Amino acid sequence: MTVGSYAGGLWKIRVELTDDYPYSSPSVIFVNKIYHPNVDQVSGIICVDVLNRTWSPMFDLVNVFETFLPRLLLYPNAADDPLNTEAAALILNDKETYEKKKS
Repeated sequence: MTVGSYAGGLWKIRVELTDDYPYSSPSVIFVNKIYHPNVDQVSGIICVDVLNRTWSPMFDLVNVFETFLPRLLLYPNAADDPLNTEAAALILNDKETYEKKKS
C-alpha cells in the first residue's frame, strides 16, 4: 500500500469476519508492526470505533482495502481515543519525531 507518509510500506493484514458480517464490521489487524495512533502497537488491531463509525452492510472487503485502510493511513485520528497514545501525542505535539518513529 502506498499512501501518504506511509508510502513504500508493506504490511500484512488479517481480516476476521463475524457471523453477523456484513451487518457488523470485520476486525482488521496489522500482522506486522506499524506505528500509528489508531493501531494497537502490540496486537496490531485497528481501533474498532474507527471502523464501526463508517461501516455499512453495503460495504465489502474491497472497501476495506481500497477506501478504509488508505484513509486511515492518510488521516490518522490522534485526538479521539487513540489506541497508541504515544503516537497520538507525537502527531499532535512533535510531528517530526512521529515521522521518524513510524519510518
